Amino acid sequence: MRHLKRRGLTLIELMVALAIGAMLMLAAAPHFAEFVSNSRLREAGNVLYTQALYAQSEALKRNGTVRLGIDGSTVTVTDVGGNTTLRTVTLSGSVAASEAKTISFNGRGMIAADASIDLGLPDQTCSADLRCPGLRVEGGGAIRLCGDNTGTC
Repeated sequence: MRHLKRRGLTLIELMVALAIGAMLMLAAAPHFAEFVSNSRLREAGNVLYTQALYAQSEALKRNGTVRLGIDGSTVTVTDVGGNTTLRTVTLSGSVAASEAKTISFNGRGMIAADASIDLGLPDQTCSADLRCPGLRVEGGGAIRLCGDNTGTC
């Protein structure tokens, strides 16, 4: 009579594999929180960048002054001539601007002087690990989203 080999894992082998997996997950948990924070900041930076492009294009389209304003986590695009709010967006994930700022685009899509808006998370300091984005707008109208708010892109 032939004996068939048993296939599969024993209960002990399965428990050892689960224990090793749990230890690896615990080791990665602090980095996961940092990853989530960086993702929130990156998303908010992209939203701010998109709103700046929208404000600039509306200024060109209307041939008038359009203002991009941020106060905390609320981004507002306003037509100054018509005194009309064109768009209001709230940044998600508790991301907020470091200070309230406004940038006004004229009818040619330019601004009077270079401007910047820096984003961050409350109770967290920006560092090489926590990259807080910054929006840079040059007088000629060039808009850039920097990976961190060090002032250089």
